[in-house]
Order: sequence, then structure tokens, then C-alpha cells
Amino acid sequence: MMKIGMVRSLALVVMLHVAFVTRSFSQVQKSYDELKSFSKWSFTTGPVLYNKAKLTPQHGDLTFENKPMLGFNIGVLYDFHPEKKWSFQTGLIVAKEPISSISFKISHNDLYENYPGDLINEYKSYALYSFSFPISLRFNLQTGKKTFASFTVGLKAMYFPHGESEYTYAISDEQLSDYREIFGLKLESPGNSIQGGFVIGTGFSYSLEKVLLKTNLIYVMNLQNTITGEYQFANLFTSPDTRGYYDLSGNYLGLQFSASLKKGWGKR
Repeated sequence: MMKIGMVRSLALVVMLHVAFVTRSFSQVQKSYDELKSFSKWSFTTGPVLYNKAKLTPQHGDLTFENKPMLGFNIGVLYDFHPEKKWSFQTGLIVAKEPISSISFKISHNDLYENYPGDLINEYKSYALYSFSFPISLRFNLQTGKKTFASFTVGLKAMYFPHGESEYTYAISDEQLSDYREIFGLKLESPGNSIQGGFVIGTGFSYSLEKVLLKTNLIYVMNLQNTITGEYQFANLFTSPDTRGYYDLSGNYLGLQFSASLKKGWGKR
């Protein structure tokens, strides 16, 4: 509850600050004539790379490899004053949130005698879609006749429904009539569906005759983990049980490709 309240307070502070900056500079700050003819709306999409999860062992020596996870975002953005040096941006970003991307190896000594070598397994899973609403302050600087560099900083509110995920890996031997679950991963998303985070980024724009093309590199840092849970290795022949915690921050580095059409585009 404290984190949710902190997000709301920070969002309010940013919105008030942005409103003040926008109002104070809207009349006196520099305008770029090259950008006045483009729409305030832009369509955006691009790949993201999520940080790998963190493992915290409770007991035991076995572990597994966590891998960074790829994702993809798509959405719309609205820039209140795209032609100004300072502006305020908001919008809607849709993403498919990752759960895990792991691989583990279990020695043949921990398996049935007739098992063909070591056991190597990989597993990857994704959760439901999330819906993010960024609130950013954007600084735009002209670097050429048709080129611009930008810097953004702000907050985001994300709607991510609560859910659970469970993965188990088992081995069996028909001759011995034996079945063993040797690995388990039990995870869930936070109980609160509304989560907050920080956004920072930089970008480059190029204006064509009928469209403004933009590329942005952003980093998103969440205020709480998007996925948490536990993992366990058990029922092995020689190694003792291993148990630990699994935490996925959901933080990511993203590359956004955006386009704003020229006002009146398509009209004769």
C-alpha cells in the first residue's frame, strides 16, 4: 500500500511540475517550424530486453541459469506540444510480460542408472498482457535542418492482472514403476494490479515530407517486482534438496520506433 501511495504522490508531483513548465514556457520557449505540421499522435512499437531474474538460495547447492528475456511493445503516444523545446507526453503501451527463461543441468549421478547421460532442460514462459500509461517530460533539441535529439524522464502506471504460474519437471522409470518430480518453479504476480515505475530515455527524430520518424532508447525501472516465487530441486538420488526464492523485476531496456503523420495527410 505504501508503494502504491508513493507512486500516486510522485505521479501528482510530476504532473503538476510538467503542467507548470508547459504553461510557463508555451508562450516564450522556442518553436521548431519543421515540427508544427505533424500530428500530436504517434504510433510506436519495438523490441525490449528484460533483466534476468534474481535467485536467492535458502538451502542446498543446486541452481539454474536465468537468461535475459526478449519482449515486444506496441502503443500510441500523445505529445502536447511536439513543436516546442519542452513538452509533456502520455499514451498507452501494451506489452506481453515475461515470467521466466531458464535452463538447468542435472548430473547423471542424480538420475536413474539407465538414464542416457546428464539431463539438460530449458523452459520459457510469458504472462498476460500489461497496459502502461507513461507520464513524461520531454526536451527536444534541433541538431540539423530536419533532425532532432530528445531526452525524456517520467513515471508510468501499469495495469498487470494478478496471476499464478507453476512449472514442474519429472522423470520416471517404467521398470521400477517410479515417478519423481525433480524440479519445480512456483510463481505469481503481485496482488495489486496497478504498479508504478520510472522511465528515462533519449531519442532521435527525422522529418520527411509526410511523416516524422522517431527512434527512442528507453529504460524502465519498476517500483516492485512483477513476478516472485520459489524454486526447488528434490527427489534426486545423491544431491540433497535445494530451495530458493525467484524475483523478476520486470525492468527492461527498450528500443521504440515511432511515426507521426503530417496533419491532413491523405486529404486532397
